[in-house]
Amino acid sequence: MPEYTYKTTDLEILVATMHRTSLDFLNAMFAESGMEGFKVLIVNQTDENSILESSNPNIRVINSFEKGLSKSRNLAIQNAIGPLCFNTDDDVVFMKGFAAVIVKAYNTHPNPIITFKTLTTQGKDYWKYPKKGMVHNRFVTQKTLSIEISFKLSEVLNKNLFFDERFGLGAQFEDAENFVFLTDAKKLGLTPYFYPEYITIHPPLSSSDDVESDRLLYAKAAIKTYDYGIFSYIWVFKFVFFIYRKKYISLSEIPHKIKIGFKSIADYNKTKPNEKYN
Repeated sequence: MPEYTYKTTDLEILVATMHRTSLDFLNAMFAESGMEGFKVLIVNQTDENSILESSNPNIRVINSFEKGLSKSRNLAIQNAIGPLCFNTDDDVVFMKGFAAVIVKAYNTHPNPIITFKTLTTQGKDYWKYPKKGMVHNRFVTQKTLSIEISFKLSEVLNKNLFFDERFGLGAQFEDAENFVFLTDAKKLGLTPYFYPEYITIHPPLSSSDDVESDRLLYAKAAIKTYDYGIFSYIWVFKFVFFIYRKKYISLSEIPHKIKIGFKSIADYNKTKPNEKYN
């Protein structure tokens, strides 16, 4: 059992959004739970013509002229004040009692990072969750959404853990920022724990996740290079022939797809992690 007993007032919600000029979008997010008393930090990635302001002392706003989901998450981490923080996006709906669930998880488990379950708007699991609580294995880490991640702020800052800004929407490699964050956490000794309760509702994927697109292949090849190193070349061949067998691409497209994968590996190897946080 943790030595400190957390309260719901210790929780801060870190919201990533774009081009907002009104706080009205929060009404939908907190329609089921209510938001009275919650601390909220909004990072609004925008331009000079779309500035968001707040007169509510519990709702802080940072207008950022950068782009990229990982940059938004990192700016929130740097400016957060809540002992417990929860990442979210502006299309999430919080379930009634969600804050009590998060606090209960931290009051019963010592882990510095705890992840939760998401219910789709169709009333189904967002992905196939374990039936019981558990320390993250590889499968759970791979499947966890960035909007399912909470953490103890002090421990994340003490270990200098941030999202890798090479990954995520709006970055060079537009996928898997959550996998990299959780994997980096493990390497730093911050063991994530999966807590098997729902706290949010989110729309389901509307397609096969664009599996055959150059964009996704480029991103996936980079994450495999982060994970597998030189063996990522083998993964590219396996993945391209997989999407060919599934008829996502034609035979004539195979050379182009392999070229995209190899370019991603080369490009990733030219990059470095976030130097400004080191």
